Amino acid sequence: AALRAPCSSKRAAHPNSSISQPLAAMPLPASLSGPAAGAKELLAAVSKDPSLLDEPALAFLKEFCENYPPAAPEAETDDDESSEFMKREKAPFPAVPANAAEAPDDADWSIASTKKSAASSAAPAQALDLYTEALQAEAATACLSATTLAKRAEVLLKLERPAAAINDCDAALKLNPDSCRALKTRGKVRAALGEFVEANLDLSKAQSIDFDPNLASLCAEVKAQAAETSAKQREKERAAELAAKKKAAAERHRRAQEAQARSAPPPSGGGMPGGMGGMPGMGGVPPGMAGMAQGMMNDPDVMAAMSNPKVMAAFQEMMAGGAPNPAKMMQYMQDPDVGPVLQKMMGKFGGGMGGMPGMPGGMGGMGGMGGGGGFDAGAPDIEEVSEDLPDLEEVDEVD
Repeated sequence: AALRAPCSSKRAAHPNSSISQPLAAMPLPASLSGPAAGAKELLAAVSKDPSLLDEPALAFLKEFCENYPPAAPEAETDDDESSEFMKREKAPFPAVPANAAEAPDDADWSIASTKKSAASSAAPAQALDLYTEALQAEAATACLSATTLAKRAEVLLKLERPAAAINDCDAALKLNPDSCRALKTRGKVRAALGEFVEANLDLSKAQSIDFDPNLASLCAEVKAQAAETSAKQREKERAAELAAKKKAAAERHRRAQEAQARSAPPPSGGGMPGGMGGMPGMGGVPPGMAGMAQGMMNDPDVMAAMSNPKVMAAFQEMMAGGAPNPAKMMQYMQDPDVGPVLQKMMGKFGGGMGGMPGMPGGMGGMGGMGGGGGFDAGAPDIEEVSEDLPDLEEVDEVD
């Protein structure tokens, strides 16, 4: 009862409405007499064979049969009337008079008492005026009462003015924070508004000050509703907190990935597994190495060796500058895993990998790998060329 706002009944259909009143029969025009006879025959045929309605020519008749009779519209309802709880009104509140600093010498103390006595048995609308006059009389004598304000709030609740009732209760509790009547009334108003958490606080405090057995059932219902509302609110807060944590974690992950991408070394232009630069495509590598790189990529033994992470890491280190590092190559020649692969590669590509002095295995002819062209496997050896050249003394003798 106290938790629900009163609702008026739904509006009935207008007495002159075409929905509620049957239509008067109208005479059939003479122009339709002939078609009516044909319609009678058509209906008889459809009654015997309803599948005729599926014919395109009779689509209009099928639609008419499916939608007849038309559905009656639902009765209109007011949004405020259909609400489960009261709504805060927008009308101005009854004024709360300011208490005088002191009572005048000729103050009439009986006015307030008379008005309050009459208000207690009057109808709500009249009682509202009487309590307002009583409050004015009390203020004039510096005796503004929290109890009188709470009584006017009770009347305002009966008149379905919950916002004004709460305003009077707030004013009463400023005068007396322990006004049991003001707490009870404000608790009832808040319950009628569906504000169960706040209502439970007011009613619980009122019961702790002056227990009212007649209020026990309402307090129990409000307490249960308040617990349910609080649980839903906590669930919403936890969901919002979890969503915020997920969003923050995603943002941290994104920033970490961006920082890692910025700090990572630029990728080399190669194609061998693990990133040994320059194969294939030879980006930044002298042109003379292209043939050797292609041969390495096609050699199954070399590719099998490159599947070893240690070997791949060593070759990446040796080729880190875009060209072989002689010092690193000398170092890895002693490695039991990398050294055999280097030896195999040297043996497979013409007995050497260019002119790096001091490299074992005859690594001559590379010429520093600077401008390229030093890896032409088809170029003749210097000694072979010198054998074909004539001796200078022989040339002189011929001359």
